Amino acid sequence: MAIPRVSIVIPAHNAAHTLRELIEACLAQDYPSDRIEIIVVDDGSVDDTAKIARDFPVNYIYQEKRGPASARNNGWRCAKGDLVCFTDADCVPYRDWVSMLVRCCKEDSVGAVAGSYAVDSSKYPLDRFVHFEIKYRHSMMPVYINSFGTYNVLVKRSVLEELNGFDPAYSHASGEDSDLSYRMIKKGYRIYFEKEALVGHGNILRLGKYAMVQFRHGYWRMRIYRVNSSMITKDDYGYWKDFAEVFLVAALIVSLLFTGHGTALVSSGLVMALFIIQLPLALKISFKERDFRYAAFSIVTFIRAFIRFAGGVIGFIRFWIIGK
Repeated sequence: MAIPRVSIVIPAHNAAHTLRELIEACLAQDYPSDRIEIIVVDDGSVDDTAKIARDFPVNYIYQEKRGPASARNNGWRCAKGDLVCFTDADCVPYRDWVSMLVRCCKEDSVGAVAGSYAVDSSKYPLDRFVHFEIKYRHSMMPVYINSFGTYNVLVKRSVLEELNGFDPAYSHASGEDSDLSYRMIKKGYRIYFEKEALVGHGNILRLGKYAMVQFRHGYWRMRIYRVNSSMITKDDYGYWKDFAEVFLVAALIVSLLFTGHGTALVSSGLVMALFIIQLPLALKISFKERDFRYAAFSIVTFIRAFIRFAGGVIGFIRFWIIGK
């Protein structure tokens, strides 16, 4: 049986500080080197992304900045492989990443194979907390899922062609992967989840950047659900806490519009409830890592609930009411 040809597509915007390590990891895959091509799509970088990419035997493509969804489309449409692996410019795939993804996509009904995160060597607590949270969510997901992240996924080229790839209307990295996932499921394809196919993540998060990412998450989620309303409560990546936060924040804001002793008690109770549901994950990570600094991230996720809600409100107005 012929070994499938694989194209690795990497969207990159100002990725000079991480791109070299990523490309080296892609070149070091245990998959036959003559059956892999690497495509770097430079999404309007103004740093040394181009210079670094051209130091390696990769297909380098430049485009004016249009966002990662557009860059991924540009990449897979130029690809020669029947199987297309996507990862991000600040990730580092494990050596068996490609081979594990390819091994799981033999069935005709499987349109994509998604992998998971690895906690890298970052010493920054916020980085590690985010990674642990993602791994926790992944631990609860079934073998066949309905949503993947483009930092670690293989999609059959035939499926990309049938669905016309990613929706370029998602101009930021927040939602285009879920949107494609949902469209695949609607077409009857299955998405296999291989937890052992890993990429490390070298991102260094700062609170300001993290807050902006979470605002965008809430904002673009409204566009996803405007088009895919049937998936609002069915996404395998989410769980009860995500929905509880929405209702608690909404109820709290409504309660603050009223005055009186009774409403003050209600507001206090809602604040307490919202904080309490943040504690299990933070404490779980604290005990697992034997580092109780992680318990403090219950405060971060508490604030995150309000930031996501604010993004969701703006997104709801934009996509549900205005309708653009």
